[in-house]
Amino acid sequence: MQSPAEGMAVVGPEPREVRERIERLSLIAAATAFELVLFVLDSALPRPIPWIKIGLANIVTLALLVGAGWRVAAAVHFLRITIGAVLRGGLFTPFFLLSFSGGAVSFIVMALAVRWAIPVLGFLGVSFLGALAHNTVQLLMVAAALSDSSVLVLLWPAVLLFSLCYGGFSGWCSFHFCRRIPQLAEGRLAQALRAG
Repeated sequence: MQSPAEGMAVVGPEPREVRERIERLSLIAAATAFELVLFVLDSALPRPIPWIKIGLANIVTLALLVGAGWRVAAAVHFLRITIGAVLRGGLFTPFFLLSFSGGAVSFIVMALAVRWAIPVLGFLGVSFLGALAHNTVQLLMVAAALSDSSVLVLLWPAVLLFSLCYGGFSGWCSFHFCRRIPQLAEGRLAQALRAG
């Protein structure tokens, strides 16, 4: 006599689902590694203001937001921030808090802009808004830490200028990065990941 356990079929994930999960994890791993390389390169470049960088890693973040969806982009973005802080030996330090806070607000602003306004703003406009949000949050945090609001008045014009320049450059690079990868350019990757 067959037992109930023997008569039950083992139900597991479909091969297609497994393949899509593997592809998603592979994409996240590869994109995170690429962002970390850009992060290290960016950290080695001179800075006009101590906490303002070009933001080379955001080239990949914006490309993923457009082509792969916000979930994959968020995973890569925050993994890069966290791993980058660990590599520099600065996890949960004031510099990490500056980076994480600016990165979180910047990501939310870019994600909303990609969702609702990219046909109007384009890659350059979205990237500029992200850079401006990132640098503004960090400037506010520095001013609060110093208890000196004059920092805002003195540095705001520089923050606006560098956000425009660096954000525009990152947006231009991200646009051409997407154009070189058909899956990102045509949105097939986003559809595949949404189905997984």
